Amino acid sequence: MTARGGDPLGRVLRTVVEPRARETDDQGRFPRETVAALAEAGLLGLTLPSRCGGGGRGLVEAVDVITRLARACGSTAAILASHYTATAALRRDAGPELLREVAAGRHLTSLALAEPGNPGTIPTGRADSAGGVTALTARKNWVTAAGEADSYLWCGREDDGGLSWWLVPSQAPGLCVPAHADAVGLRGSATATLTADPVRVPDSALLGARGGGADPLVEIVLPWLCALQAALALGLMQAVLARGVACVTGPQPSWSRWQDPPAERPEVRADLARMRTKVDTAALALTDAVGSRWHADGLERLLQARALAGEHAVHVAELGIKVCGQHAFRKDYGVERRFRDAHTAAHGQLPADRALDHLARLTCGRPLLG
Repeated sequence: MTARGGDPLGRVLRTVVEPRARETDDQGRFPRETVAALAEAGLLGLTLPSRCGGGGRGLVEAVDVITRLARACGSTAAILASHYTATAALRRDAGPELLREVAAGRHLTSLALAEPGNPGTIPTGRADSAGGVTALTARKNWVTAAGEADSYLWCGREDDGGLSWWLVPSQAPGLCVPAHADAVGLRGSATATLTADPVRVPDSALLGARGGGADPLVEIVLPWLCALQAALALGLMQAVLARGVACVTGPQPSWSRWQDPPAERPEVRADLARMRTKVDTAALALTDAVGSRWHADGLERLLQARALAGEHAVHVAELGIKVCGQHAFRKDYGVERRFRDAHTAAHGQLPADRALDHLARLTCGRPLLG
């Protein structure tokens, strides 16, 4: 993957992301320096058209970026995954001035879709328009970079039942953001619930046609959300597998000299094989789904990939704890952090269980947004 020639992501990973990953998790602190480095490398605008100053890349490259980031820092990967998902929709309906700001790395956006108790992925929050102003009333769950992003891609329901999208500025009147989200996993991602009671935005904040939000949701937001949440989970489980192999094959502590080396124990090798199989299965499913997204069953494959990666990441993380033993609970070893991140990554804006429900709807011939 390249953005502005060479491998800018590799440089940022080595010099910024990896050295700060443990501190980001320990302190539960939003990685501003890391996001700034990604912006400087042109990675915030990777998927925007070159005419706007972007990298001109697509979902395949975005998946690669998120997977590689997640191996080093799940929090940073979650932030960029939400940004890329929102940017995919902005690319269709936002003005060129905003797109240039995003491409230049001066604007970070995030997705505000999920709501408590909503059926499927359909928001139930209200959107009441009058006098050139729209009042948005909702609670948006699992919003990444809450209080840190410059804007939020917001989906709401019109009076007639149609869905619409707005770009809500971070400083919009009435937007309530928790002062600090002390999360268990992805601790530096600033994932929290945004409350609009209501948030007032000008009608110019509307993206696309009023009431025409169902098509962007199904054709753009859901595919990108599935793929990038799967990539986040994949990167986390790849990191756990790598640490497991290092633990089993590396130097052993002196107190274990009376035991067979881990690599010589069949039960340990079997667990490593299970981890490897789950990682490879998730990677193959994601690669196939991203390559098939324009096919008739493209969305179904993406939903499968998202659900499979989310569930496999949890299983791999649990096996990693088993394989690494007491090493898994040392913060400097990195397994414990990925264990928490993997469990959190199974949820988010589109939980693995919700992806399975969507897949079952399509399999049964039922409308996705019914």
